[in-house]
Amino acid sequence: MREGIASTTIFSLCADSPTALPAGLDPESEALDAGWLAADGQRIACQVRRLSAKGALLRVDETVEVDAAFELELPNGQSIPGTISWVVEDDAGFLFAEPIDIVATLARNLAILPAERRRVPRVELQQVVGVRRGGEFEFARTRDLSQAGVGLETSLKLEEGDQVQVAFDGLSTLSGTVKWAQAGKAGIQFDAEIAWQTLMPWLRIAARSNGGRGGRMRAVDDAPRFSFGSEKQVIRLSAAARVREGTRWWNVEVRHLTAHLVEFDCVTPIARGTPLWLWLPGFPGWPANVVEVEGHHYLAEFRVPLRKHDIDRLLPARMAARGG
Repeated sequence: MREGIASTTIFSLCADSPTALPAGLDPESEALDAGWLAADGQRIACQVRRLSAKGALLRVDETVEVDAAFELELPNGQSIPGTISWVVEDDAGFLFAEPIDIVATLARNLAILPAERRRVPRVELQQVVGVRRGGEFEFARTRDLSQAGVGLETSLKLEEGDQVQVAFDGLSTLSGTVKWAQAGKAGIQFDAEIAWQTLMPWLRIAARSNGGRGGRMRAVDDAPRFSFGSEKQVIRLSAAARVREGTRWWNVEVRHLTAHLVEFDCVTPIARGTPLWLWLPGFPGWPANVVEVEGHHYLAEFRVPLRKHDIDRLLPARMAARGG
């Protein structure tokens, strides 16, 4: 890692084999992490453009042959065996013999730097997040994340300069500004950077979530998964929402709701009996307890039944969610 320059190597939590970079993810070559391909006394200098659990995308200074076996040596002391899987001009795919722990590799890279220069490079990952602009709150999916900002895929019609809040599972909501938006994608610059001491433990948790590809964004059917008993008015919402468990917030999909019960989906495991605070856009929120669990589907009971006033306000929300 070059002195005084933040690494532009992309670390990917999506556990896939090395391929060409997706559009918009091509890093600046002058700040890429260094590496070496070593075999039989030969040591070929290279630059690491992208690193995932299964392999690396390399820029190689010399000619290498497909299927050639090497060890990829990194400045942090790691030596990773593998083979060249493809070559296109100066780029080569290097397939690891065994998957590596990508977050541990990132941590080793940070550990060899002085504390004042430790910067988490851009991390490619797919996680469901909540995005709020004014009174709108909708799910989005991350493309990449750094300490300074996040790239998103979103159905919100964001515009450059919009002020937004991005709600990550297990992190405090982060405020930011839309720096660019085009064709359902947007880049958000945070008002305050995430400290690497906060981001690294969160990345460890995210890496365990479907290889960096965090759960679906919407329920796929309308039928309740749990019995609502004698409840007369069951409202189908299909609404993006948040629940608080202690000091942590999670993104959830509220599917059905009555004055006493709420059914929601959440990719984060929540134990039966857990006390929660449910927040829906435009509402102050309500306390509830989880009473039934089926996979990532949950039924919670409100500790105080919703008032008729709340139910009446939710009916237009249901129509909006259905496009009515």
